[in-house]
Amino acid sequence: MRINVNSGRPLEHLAHYSRALRAGHWVLQSGTTAIDRAGAVIGVGDVAKQVDAIVAIAEESMGCAGGSLDDVVRSRIYLTDITLADQAGRALARHFKDVRPAATLIQINALARPAQLVEIEFDAIDGARDRAVRFGSGRPSEEIYAYSRAVRVDDHVFIAGTTALEADGKVAYPGDMHQQTRAVFDTIASVAEAAGASLADLVYTKTFVTAMARSHEQRVAKLDALGDVRPAGTLLGVPGLLMNEMLIEVEAEAIIGASGNRKDVYTGKRNEHALGFARAVESGPYVYVSGCTARDDAGGVFAPGDWAAQYDRCHETISSVLGQLDMPLDDIVRRRTFTKHDAHMNRPYGEGPGWFENSRPTSLGCRVRSFVEPAMLVEVDAFAIRGAHQDIEWRQLG
Repeated sequence: MRINVNSGRPLEHLAHYSRALRAGHWVLQSGTTAIDRAGAVIGVGDVAKQVDAIVAIAEESMGCAGGSLDDVVRSRIYLTDITLADQAGRALARHFKDVRPAATLIQINALARPAQLVEIEFDAIDGARDRAVRFGSGRPSEEIYAYSRAVRVDDHVFIAGTTALEADGKVAYPGDMHQQTRAVFDTIASVAEAAGASLADLVYTKTFVTAMARSHEQRVAKLDALGDVRPAGTLLGVPGLLMNEMLIEVEAEAIIGASGNRKDVYTGKRNEHALGFARAVESGPYVYVSGCTARDDAGGVFAPGDWAAQYDRCHETISSVLGQLDMPLDDIVRRRTFTKHDAHMNRPYGEGPGWFENSRPTSLGCRVRSFVEPAMLVEVDAFAIRGAHQDIEWRQLG
């Protein structure tokens, strides 16, 4: 069953996305900011009020798809100012003190308007409130901000954004990207094992680094940690994490048993394998597509300076990858678009190819500091569920 929910804001129609979406027992909420249906920012200058407004929007739109905030298993909080993290985290905790999803919180460079301070995504699974098993590390922050180190629902394990933070509240290995990365993946491995999964069951990672020029250090450490396991991956340069000493944060997802049924998909000469990720990973009906950029066949960057051309190239890659699995682009239920902070978006919404005009997945868009190559202006990742393009029911908020 697929249900798309439209809030009535014109941008959703122009940019071909839904405010919320149901696909089977999943209910996903697009990256949401504190904007009312008339387009005005709610809670200008007050991040807690903006969080409250976002939660109210999500409650209505996810509810329209038959979902509930009580079943949220993961939240992602994107802040334009990391000094607002405590206020934002405590505001969100008021709504999720009994839910305790896996959570990721990072700083980004910008949202669409300067008055927007925060954007939040939610993932929910029907019945998670009662069926989920939540795992904690015992750190006070997990209690204060009402989140879990990992959440398991059935065979899915959602692992929160993980850093090299130690039990005493200090960051391990300050200044050492390689050792922080190893510490991060050691924690991920330990949490996954506690939840009944192994590193070989990892299907997805998203990595945020504060120094992209040192990304090769995290790649070497990741390869050491994962061996021959290749999850789908997205690597983004961001201006800040929760503490200045933090160089890297990684969130992950595992599907218990994926080690025995996964299919890893690559492009061209399988260059992704040497870099520590698969272009996509399929396990059961689920497909996780890595962040796609405008890297060309020769290893350079396609269409330097042309955001629109690079954006289309990203979607062509995603379409090609799904084609290898005999899946249409419209099976995508979530896509995320990350744009370099200083890139000129040289095409208005509503122009160019209508990649998702018939299916409108949930979506997120924000600006980050950098990608792995300076000439890259945009990166897009995706999550697809086989058959999700069929028999879409369209609902409009009242």
